[in-house]
Amino acid sequence: MKYHDGHVHFFPPPLKNAIDRWFATAGWNIYYRRQQANELLQGLREGGADQISVLVYAHKPGMAESLNAWLYDFGNLHQGLHLFGTVHPDDKNLDVLVQHFLDDWNFDGFKIHANVQQVSVDDPRLAPVMNGVVERKRGLVIHAGREPHVNAFVGWRPFARLMARYPELKVQVAHLGFDEMNEFVAMSRDYPYLYFDTAAIGSPRFAVPTQRLQKIFETIPDRIIYGSDVPILEESAADHRNRLLHMITDPELRDNIFLKNAEQFWTR
Repeated sequence: MKYHDGHVHFFPPPLKNAIDRWFATAGWNIYYRRQQANELLQGLREGGADQISVLVYAHKPGMAESLNAWLYDFGNLHQGLHLFGTVHPDDKNLDVLVQHFLDDWNFDGFKIHANVQQVSVDDPRLAPVMNGVVERKRGLVIHAGREPHVNAFVGWRPFARLMARYPELKVQVAHLGFDEMNEFVAMSRDYPYLYFDTAAIGSPRFAVPTQRLQKIFETIPDRIIYGSDVPILEESAADHRNRLLHMITDPELRDNIFLKNAEQFWTR
């Protein structure tokens, strides 16, 4: 089956290895430990993924340029990749960097990980990012939910403040906003460019009852984007995908979630 994957992480080998070690220390049993970007991409292609959102994130200032350069080079080697770069709120000349990545390198947008980057999504330092993507009709993929780590930077309230400030912002909320899915999904009524992805949803750490997921999917059928979260999964991408396929029996809804909604999000 052909499908699009709207939430995948590829990193340079040294960073990928460091991330693997972090999750191992934290007690996660990562299925794709030690697999690097080329092998991960090959596995996704073999499973049917033809277009993929590739996300990176900088956990400290000063690393965004080199990480984005790696992403840009990787994207030039492979077809069908939608590149979402990174910046850090403490990067110098953030407005210049945003312009460079969006205009010169033509990135589809940025990934913001409120938890890892220790930044509230409504932090004024991120204004160049918000203004940059709105002006160019690009997108943001934002991990704003409280799981798997609760802290002062995450949750639906700072995200609601962000959307009130930028109502035209095109955002894909990672992991359906888990574990405050109801609060996040309710905002879709007010913001026409607000989407949600299924990254890792249904896996052991993001367990959601089937009926609850089905209700969310049926309530906002044009806002849900399939995403796997490869390689940060404790199961195979095939197992994650097949679980969702099994619960989505309506062909039109399946087509929306696995193809059309991602295409709409990527449209500029």
